[in-house]
Amino acid sequence: MNSAPTLFYALCIVLPAVATAVALAVGGWLRRLYVIGCRLLLGALMLGGGLYKLSDNHLPGLMGPPMDHAFLAKNGLEIFGQFIGVAQLLIGLLLLSGRFALLGAVLLVPMWLNIIFLTWSQHWTGTPFLTTGFLVLTMGLLLHDYPRLKWLLYPPTDAGALRAQRLAIAPLPVELLWWLGAAVVIGGSLLYPVSLRTMAGTMLLGAALLLGATGWNYYLKRRQQQ
Repeated sequence: MNSAPTLFYALCIVLPAVATAVALAVGGWLRRLYVIGCRLLLGALMLGGGLYKLSDNHLPGLMGPPMDHAFLAKNGLEIFGQFIGVAQLLIGLLLLSGRFALLGAVLLVPMWLNIIFLTWSQHWTGTPFLTTGFLVLTMGLLLHDYPRLKWLLYPPTDAGALRAQRLAIAPLPVELLWWLGAAVVIGGSLLYPVSLRTMAGTMLLGAALLLGATGWNYYLKRRQQQ
């Protein structure tokens, strides 16, 4: 194997690992920057990959998905591709939401593993290494949120005290608006058979609802702090 590609593939894993270790160890603003950057990058990758599949390759993302329409059709996997597309779209929304970013990171781990082993078994050059780097960043997000994640791994001895904790939820109208927006985005992603314009328009409407809910919640929090 040529030394240049080998070095590039190694850096695809080493650089994310070093960035993760440094950010988590140093903490402070560097850790916050790392977390925000990873959520934005991984969320955008998932959104792009999902839209690419659901739009019959008409809406390209930041990274070409390992399963394009031709590959899926050739192997009779169109329905599977739609499922993966919706899953990627949902994971992207969760990561970008901030509030549900931990859930998005948890779901992203099996997604990356699925892509790694699929591309590895298909002998795709480079993609398994690049995706492994993204998996390292995802593990960094999980380590960052370990104080919350630990309750899934090690249930508390006093479960009643944990149940007594108040949940950090938004006012009911904001909650309903956010979930409505998410449902419109997911539902709109399945409308490509109607037309690409209908799909894009419906998803933009859902995105506007999500942004509206986020802005509304931010406004209410600012009012409470005054």
